[in-house]
Formats: sequence, C-alpha cells, structure tokens
Amino acid sequence: MRDGTRREQAQSKIRRGRPVTRSCEDRRDAIFASLEAVHAERGLDGATMEAIAAHAGMSKRTLYAAFSSRSALFRAYINKVADAFIRPLPDADTALPIAARLERVLSQGVRHQGYGLPLEILRAFIAQVPQAPDIGRDLVQTLMRRDLSILKAELDRGLDRSEIAVADTTDAALLLLDMVRPWPLESLLDPTCLATPEALAMRQRLAIRVFLNGLVP
Repeated sequence: MRDGTRREQAQSKIRRGRPVTRSCEDRRDAIFASLEAVHAERGLDGATMEAIAAHAGMSKRTLYAAFSSRSALFRAYINKVADAFIRPLPDADTALPIAARLERVLSQGVRHQGYGLPLEILRAFIAQVPQAPDIGRDLVQTLMRRDLSILKAELDRGLDRSEIAVADTTDAALLLLDMVRPWPLESLLDPTCLATPEALAMRQRLAIRVFLNGLVP
C-alpha cells in the first residue's frame, strides 16, 4: 500500500470520528461569520436560525445553546460591532499624547464588511420599540453610555495632564461622539446614504483634529 493511500485512509478516519470541539469564542465567531454570509446572500429576513446553523456547520440545537433566540444573536452581533468601534485603551497606550489616544480609542480597525448588516438589525430593533420599549432602552444604556464613558475617561485623563481645557468632559465627550458619527437618520431611512468604512475612518481623524483644536489649553 502506498504511503499516500495510507495517509488518505487515516485522514478519512479522522473526518469520520468525533467533530473537533470548538471553544465558545470560536463558535460565536463562526456564528457571526455565518450571519454575515447568510445576510449577504438572502438579506436579513433570510437570516433564519436554521440557515445560520446550516452555514456554520452546526445543528440548530448547538446554535440555540449559544444564543437563546434570533434576537439574542442579533443583539450579541451588535455588541461585537460596537466593541470594535470604541474600546478602552490598553495600559501600554495610556502614555501617548491625547490625539493619538483618541484616534486609537475611536479607530480600532476599518470594518471591511461594511455597516449594512448592523444598520438593518438596528432598524429592526427600532421597529420593535413601540411594543417592547425595553429593547431601545437597553441599547441606549449598554451601547451609547458605554461609548460615552470610554471617551470621557480619555478626556478626563487629558484634563488631568493639562492637554486640554474644558469645563465638562461629559458634554465634550458627547460632542465628539456626534462629530465622529454621521447623523444616523439618513442611513436608517435610506441605506444608500451609509458611508463606507474608509469614509468613516477619515471622518474620525478629521473630527479629532477639529475637536482638539477647540480645546487647546
């Protein structure tokens, strides 16, 4: 028997054995990737739990063990996108000048998948708010206020170091968020108005420069 044939038979036995166990984080990443892929093919309505599970190569039972409902999956995905947008700095970066710190806080990386799927999910959540106001309240509490607290912490650091002069870092952080993020209503009403990830990154850099020029001590 040839060595190549032996290897093929060994690999075949491995494939027929028990599936490789994924970590919880790897499983979640695979589910999120499948959500994006199914959405690209079928739209949000076609992104059913059954379709996502099939694309991820897992049973619906495994998918539901990770996320109790489609809404819970969507919510976790929004959290993942938000985590990549604004994130607290690691200790190693806190010694950087304030302009560099803010850029790193706000520019964790260009999202090449675009923001079409997160926008559709937010639009679906907004449609549910009249019947389930807790959905909107929870999004504001956990996403918007978290982003505000991260930016405020960096502005407080800058104030302590005399890098900026401002009376209220909370108001200043709110202003910077408004400058960095385009007005959402246009994109929610007309998806073609959604800026590209590259355009958003350019807007972030410009917003930081303009913002800090107004806070020079």
